[in-house]
Amino acid sequence: MKIVKNQLLRDYLLYDSTFPKFNVTVRVMKPAEAVDVVGIIQDCYGNSYCYKEYYTPAAIVKANESGYLTSIVAVTDEGDIIGHMALLRTVDDPQIVEPIIAVVKPAFRNGGVLTKLAEYLYINRKPNLFKGVMGIYILPVTKHLFSQKQVYFHGFKDCGIWLGYAPNVEFMEISTEQSQRLTLVLTYMYIVKPKTLIIYPPQKHKNMVKNLFKNIGVARVQCRIPEKKSENDVNSQSDFRIKADKKLRQAIVKIVRYGKKIIPEISAMLSKFCSEKFVVIHLYLSLNDPLTYYLTPEFEKMGFFFAGIMPGTACKDALVLQYLNNIAIDYNKILLINNNAKEILSYIKKERIC
Repeated sequence: MKIVKNQLLRDYLLYDSTFPKFNVTVRVMKPAEAVDVVGIIQDCYGNSYCYKEYYTPAAIVKANESGYLTSIVAVTDEGDIIGHMALLRTVDDPQIVEPIIAVVKPAFRNGGVLTKLAEYLYINRKPNLFKGVMGIYILPVTKHLFSQKQVYFHGFKDCGIWLGYAPNVEFMEISTEQSQRLTLVLTYMYIVKPKTLIIYPPQKHKNMVKNLFKNIGVARVQCRIPEKKSENDVNSQSDFRIKADKKLRQAIVKIVRYGKKIIPEISAMLSKFCSEKFVVIHLYLSLNDPLTYYLTPEFEKMGFFFAGIMPGTACKDALVLQYLNNIAIDYNKILLINNNAKEILSYIKKERIC
């Protein structure tokens, strides 16, 4: 028997062997199979999966027909649907995609199904699925290590951690005792990798931002200090992309363009979200805009803190800041397998204290 020396690889193969115990074919989902997919979601998560809109077959079919989802399924020789994974696209961020609804029937776990789905969808990438796409991101949970092992095995790299980002979900047949909101690791893989990047991170986070871009594969990162603009040089109106989900109690504000009143505008938004009992607010700032260098400290005065970077958003290369509204985070319940992720978490903890 061949001995696998790499601990991560060995652990991953124990979790989801790349040598299936049964024959399985991976292909694009047929509309009629959406019923089986919903059944698997319920088998795996009960009613706790965060993408509530995909709990009905009609919603999954409609999303595939509109192009927002590309669903693939794993099928046995007998024709049974035993697994599903999909690529999610959004109008706001057409250059990045997220694999979601990665589920396998409990009876077929540990048979390589998840690996085959991943290889079909985003490892052995089909060009028609990635036209105009810069990168893929995945947000593995930190209440167990299984999903983290998979994304690292497939080459994804850490670039952020989102504390308490989503409500707790129940993973059927995966025993955990953690009940706090889920902390997620932000991992990224470039499809089109820039050779050189010119950005304007705030001085405080320059080294961390630079290191994160290098970690995800950018060879040369130039962090510049811009000349301060006069008020006359700033746009009169701000441009935002806002996504607010009352069920998840989370909001995302992406600043596509800074306007003259950006500070009071963000302050007012934050107050509104907090009064409406939102518990997590994310702020995306363009690292390609020189004003981010000067404005980030102003947002941090409001209580926002460093959460990571995200290339390819509506803000282009984004610095992600996070605000937590009156929720506690027990760091001892955050399980991380990768040293890079541990360093990011330590950095975030330090920044929250400052």
